[in-house]
Amino acid sequence: MHRFLSEDWIKAYMDEWNKNEKLKKNLEDFSASIKYYIEGKESEAVELIVEKGTAKHAGKANSQKYDFELWASPENWKKLATGEMGPRAAMLTKRLKFKGSMITAMKYMSSFEESLRMMSRIPTVWDV
Repeated sequence: MHRFLSEDWIKAYMDEWNKNEKLKKNLEDFSASIKYYIEGKESEAVELIVEKGTAKHAGKANSQKYDFELWASPENWKKLATGEMGPRAAMLTKRLKFKGSMITAMKYMSSFEESLRMMSRIPTVWDV
């Protein structure tokens, strides 16, 4: 079990990402640095670096500028990961905060949704 959005959790998530051939194929033209964190705990953020659809690095985030940043409360992250709340609804209602190119996010929305659903495949301790 991995504590949600810990360094070992994001590494397990990277492994899950790279096992998903459909996701990698749909994102073969996509490269980005992505920062994830729990609202109010930005100092504990983690990062995922994606190059041409493949996750190349996962670990603790640093002070660099990221292409995308995603943050939410622990409760809303769990709802997103379990499918109780969809990413579009979460973004529209500001339950999932987002920083980055909205045009790019909309272009890859189905892959973005898939990447959030993959979170439920990581054995997770949600009590953060």
